[in-house]
Amino acid sequence: MAQFNGKAVIPNKFVFKHLLPALVKDFHMTSILQFPYRRYMKKHSADTEMPISQISLRVNEVCNLACSSCGQWGENGHLRAKQDAGEKLEQLDFDVVKRLIVETRHDKPVYYIWGGEPTLWKPLLPLFQELGKHKLYGSVVTNAQALEPILEDLIDTGALNILFLSLDGWDAESQNTLRSAKNGKTDNFEKVMRVIDKVDEIKKRKGLKMPFVVPITVISNINHEHLAEIHELVADKTQLHPYYYGWFITEERAAQHEKVFADRFGFEPHNHKGYLKSCFNDVDPKITADQIAKIMEISKGRESVPQILPDIYTEKDIKRYYDDHSWDVGYHKCQSIYHVVEVSPNGTITPCRDYQDYTVGNINDTAFYDIWNGEKYKKFRSEMEKGLMPVCTRCCGLQGF
Repeated sequence: MAQFNGKAVIPNKFVFKHLLPALVKDFHMTSILQFPYRRYMKKHSADTEMPISQISLRVNEVCNLACSSCGQWGENGHLRAKQDAGEKLEQLDFDVVKRLIVETRHDKPVYYIWGGEPTLWKPLLPLFQELGKHKLYGSVVTNAQALEPILEDLIDTGALNILFLSLDGWDAESQNTLRSAKNGKTDNFEKVMRVIDKVDEIKKRKGLKMPFVVPITVISNINHEHLAEIHELVADKTQLHPYYYGWFITEERAAQHEKVFADRFGFEPHNHKGYLKSCFNDVDPKITADQIAKIMEISKGRESVPQILPDIYTEKDIKRYYDDHSWDVGYHKCQSIYHVVEVSPNGTITPCRDYQDYTVGNINDTAFYDIWNGEKYKKFRSEMEKGLMPVCTRCCGLQGF
């Protein structure tokens, strides 16, 4: 593993097998390396004015699925609650996004596009065309719902460097259960596998190294006995395969967070309740550790490089991850708040991807750098320098991407 401050970031095998050859082939893409350099090697503090390294656009709130592992549409998801309350589901204004791209382009940030389900956001292809025009790059995390019709056009923009695909099942039945449709009917497994095959065909036909295809697997009650089978599905046609233990909290941790958050910021949080999930309660640590060892064995000599997030492998550590939420797995400080910005569908900017109660401004009516370097952002960074909040120990912004 490539490491910074003792924590794994990217597997060395992926760096040498896929990343470096891609950058040699398309040398102008080396600008994407500014993000890890700024994040892990440059000094920063709450009062420092810094370049923006990653802009995370949550382009919409609507989704075709209601996956149990999701903090938005899962059993306690905050967007499910929003819809049930009759509130409008938001989406980003593309004109505002174009203005943001122009305003920040000199920093050469990478873009991370998610939702909801981003393929249900109509300007997705125009967004990547706009990024390509400015020689900027981005990734999409998707369940592949409406991806196929625009897939080759997206690749042709030259701006798509990573395609993240949600893959939790080892066959059609399990994927369609874990990634369940709201109407009870889905062919999600078939969609994901067709996209993997199609990207592989396009890249070979056009002699491309990118986009990297990166299936993401969330380990859960249902699939933890089948993790190696999932890797076998993608081992020869993808480049990196992250497995997440799952971002979730307990009732006890939620109550602690509410107190700490209110003490620091003066109001009670709510969005964290979407991370109260039961789909991780029965993951067997021994079986999971055995499956991870099997994944590492079968990946030898194959195209796809497995990655475990957070980077723990033994039965003892895996058990501790699920049982002891005070354990931060060695990730003692949030780096994202100095380098990554989260833009919500209504234009609101938040410092945190998962727990978005604290807002710092809105790009619909305020210049980006006035927000990024503003007092509310500085206050959040300053408070976080005092230590993590209770929910932070199970956050993808801390331990994952």
